[in-house]
Amino acid sequence: MWKTVLFLLATLVTVPVLAYLYDVPPNEKQLTIIWNVTIVYLILAFLCFLVSTITKNYSHVDKLWSIAPIPYAWQIAYLGDWNERLILMAVLVTIWGVRLTYNFARRGAYQWKFWLGGGRLSMGSSESKTRVSSALEMVFI
Repeated sequence: MWKTVLFLLATLVTVPVLAYLYDVPPNEKQLTIIWNVTIVYLILAFLCFLVSTITKNYSHVDKLWSIAPIPYAWQIAYLGDWNERLILMAVLVTIWGVRLTYNFARRGAYQWKFWLGGGRLSMGSSESKTRVSSALEMVFI
């Protein structure tokens, strides 16, 4: 198993580096877009870390993972001068994010301490564990 883990980690590092070195380098506009999105990501990561440290709830990032890609995609579309492909991708990401956010919210996950139970998504309940395991079986089997 360790060989597989090391192989996957090496692949995750070497493939992007090789693609960057041997493919057409990004132009100035693409570098600007990457830099701007990275700044937004770092700000969100810092805010998640700060709020998680203050509240001792380290799962606040779960609340953002379906919301954050929407502004990222629209920021990229804006910085890319509203290219048709970027607009299409932003619309698809928005639909995906709205669906994920809706499903996450209807299970009570946007409560301050959702793991305590108040909603239908209770991290310790056997119902949620059964639901997750059956969903994983459906996807991976």
